[in-house]
Amino acid sequence: MRIFSLTLIGVFFFGIAFNGCSTNEANFIISNNSKLDRQDEPVVLTRGMITEKTGEIQIIEGKLPLPHFEGQPLPSQLDDMDGDGSWDEVAFTLPIDANSQKSVSIVYVDSSDFPDFEDRTNVRFGVIKSGVVTPVDELTMEANELPVPLFTRFQMDGPAWENDKVGFRQYIDGRNGRDLYGKTLPAMALDTVGIADDGTLEDDYHVMLPWGRDILAVGNSLGIGGIGIIENGEAVRLGVRLDAEKNNIQTTHFELITEGPVRSVFKLSYEGWRTPNDNTYDLENTVSIWAGSYSHTNEISLTSMAETDTLAIGLVNIHNDNPPVVLDQVSENYTGFYTHDQQTYDDQWYLGMGLIFPKDNYVKYTTTPDEGPGITNSYLNLIELNQDKSFTYHVFAGWELSDENFADADYFDSFMKQEMQKISSPVSIQ
Repeated sequence: MRIFSLTLIGVFFFGIAFNGCSTNEANFIISNNSKLDRQDEPVVLTRGMITEKTGEIQIIEGKLPLPHFEGQPLPSQLDDMDGDGSWDEVAFTLPIDANSQKSVSIVYVDSSDFPDFEDRTNVRFGVIKSGVVTPVDELTMEANELPVPLFTRFQMDGPAWENDKVGFRQYIDGRNGRDLYGKTLPAMALDTVGIADDGTLEDDYHVMLPWGRDILAVGNSLGIGGIGIIENGEAVRLGVRLDAEKNNIQTTHFELITEGPVRSVFKLSYEGWRTPNDNTYDLENTVSIWAGSYSHTNEISLTSMAETDTLAIGLVNIHNDNPPVVLDQVSENYTGFYTHDQQTYDDQWYLGMGLIFPKDNYVKYTTTPDEGPGITNSYLNLIELNQDKSFTYHVFAGWELSDENFADADYFDSFMKQEMQKISSPVSIQ
């Protein structure tokens, strides 16, 4: 995990480096120009935005910027996003009504006075070391490290992430599908699930516990938001299945960037992804989850020699008898895709799962076979990438035991449309 540090600089250096006035406070106006109320709206203020108003002297003196709203500190965190040891961004969430503005003040406080806020997000990657589960902030896997029998190497098959509403996990062992944890309590749970009292592995998250459980049957699908690529009209998995003898990714790397009260961020890097036609790709996926949201966000960057590539973003099609819904008339800039049914283990509970993509990149969706050697039981949303070959997509999940309203298909439809409108009309910062 990247933890920022403060550097004390002598008065002489400060006299040379700092030019301009200094103040202990800066005010920012956050505007919601949409017709939707927002309860936990994510806000990021960069270091440059703050120091443009306040100067650098407070930072040099070891003080930290703390957001205040109506005279009270806002739950927030300082994040080192580039790994240089110093904070780059101040992150917080804010309730803000439709068509309204709110003023947030940045006040510098001594580092010892920065509050300890309750964690509402979390990233957990548990690895077996000397027989017990040990959390790691970084891990690299080579091509010869194929998927191994389940519950023998990782606490939850790879990194898992959560907030106070929902949880997810990534099968990093080569399958690279994505699974879903339904939560019934807001407390962070994933640091302890799958671990016995003696620290060894225990599969306890496929049964209902007070916090919730794994609720999604994934099989050989891409799960909820997993990634593939289209080559000669065929979908190719980013990685391999459990029965594979050779991995198609040379190096897989996990890196925790930050975790805290209001957001957590990590990066998955895949180098040397070789497809059946001997094409080679590098792909980076930065995943972020914010407090109070039934979603997470994926920033994708693809490197290849082709002029145009088409990625396939999957949504599992198991225990689902209702047709998927494409939302293409809600926003000028985004397209939505979702399913809603009793699509959990044993058809037990209602679950809505959705994806939101930039409309400029979205092509169409297709459906995979239910069986066979490749990707199965998946809806594939085709995303065309040109020029810089980067895009961002959002993954949503609403389980009826998290909120009983999610049992209603019409409610989930309205929920997805509102989320699209929020993404289309982000708050502005003045």
